[in-house]
Amino acid sequence: MTSKVSRAPLWVELVKQAVAIGGLLLSLKICMQYLDPYKEQREKAKKRAAFLKKSLGKALELDEFEQLLAANVINPRHIDVTIEEVNGLDNIVQELELKVLYPLQKPELYCTTLWKQAKGVLFYGPPGTGKTMLAKALAKQSGCYFLNITASSIMSKWLGDASRLVRAVFTLAQKLQPCIIFIDEVDAMLGKRGMNQEHEATLQVKTEFMQLWDGMESNRGQRVVVMGATNRPWMVDEAVLRRFSTQYEIGLPTKTQRLAILRGYLARHHNEMGDQGVSDELMMDAPDTGTLGVGAVSWIAANTEGFSGSDLVELCSNAAQRVLSEYWTEQRQAAQSRGEEPSTLTAADVGEVRVRVLTKLDFEEALKVTHPSVHKAEEYQAKGASGSNLSVPEFLNLIMKMAAAGNGSS
Repeated sequence: MTSKVSRAPLWVELVKQAVAIGGLLLSLKICMQYLDPYKEQREKAKKRAAFLKKSLGKALELDEFEQLLAANVINPRHIDVTIEEVNGLDNIVQELELKVLYPLQKPELYCTTLWKQAKGVLFYGPPGTGKTMLAKALAKQSGCYFLNITASSIMSKWLGDASRLVRAVFTLAQKLQPCIIFIDEVDAMLGKRGMNQEHEATLQVKTEFMQLWDGMESNRGQRVVVMGATNRPWMVDEAVLRRFSTQYEIGLPTKTQRLAILRGYLARHHNEMGDQGVSDELMMDAPDTGTLGVGAVSWIAANTEGFSGSDLVELCSNAAQRVLSEYWTEQRQAAQSRGEEPSTLTAADVGEVRVRVLTKLDFEEALKVTHPSVHKAEEYQAKGASGSNLSVPEFLNLIMKMAAAGNGSS
């Protein structure tokens, strides 16, 4: 007798097929998530985009590439540096107010051939001289969103994505305006074309960036400006330099500028400590014995030749740390005298915190361990690396020629 093979009902077969297909689709989705190079960036960017919508008080529709860049946007209200805190650059700040701040605030006044907003501003000079800080302070002063762009945020290993990200830079800036597009390390992103067997995709990104930049310049009334900073201006493509119609060298501070920087940070620390953080000799720049009538802060400024702005901040920090070091030494000694372990100190044990004021002696000791970033400054002053034949003076001549020729195309 022939046995009959039992077969499952049709609906059971359909369920099995559906489960199999569903499992396959789920597996593909999981694989795509792992293969997505922007997964973490997208999640972070979505949260940032939602925050931007809330902070703007209006709906802000962003595409996926604009969302990727949204994490690089800083609300001007959240920038922690002001124009008043940019010490020693008064002349540059005054010029920037006329060429950048006022046009961004009153674009209707800057709509003629001769009255127009600067669309490109370049800050160049040795590391640590405050180029990025100045750009952020300008954004805060003018109420502009600060879109911080680097080569790593634009360049992509996926073909075509870099070009889309470049376009997203300008479309996002237009949606955010007033907005400052800030390119950190311009030479890394918009360096000389054709050097070191440059890949065609990288060349295309540079070309497209300049084309979009030109398109923005031709559209009057837009409150968007491109700013850049570089330690190696001789490595920036000449066509890019022409588009930076306004350039400023932010060099190592002079003695007068160092004095202004030191006074600024001391005043800020004094204020944050309830007007009890800095000694009178420092606040009033009063001379002490043995310095032939030289004020305390003036003496520090005279003995910090070659220090950059960031070096001076480090010096002030090291001097201030001496005050805290003495405080905690006293607390440990007091704990030991009570027969307690210093490591078990609590807030209740310490009680009200009272520390001495910062003095000139603290700076004298801090100068023994704080040194200028000499090698960085020397690297800037030397001839350009990577085959560049332009020294800094030669580069300045090049910029002057470009400024005289006016804005040009690539």
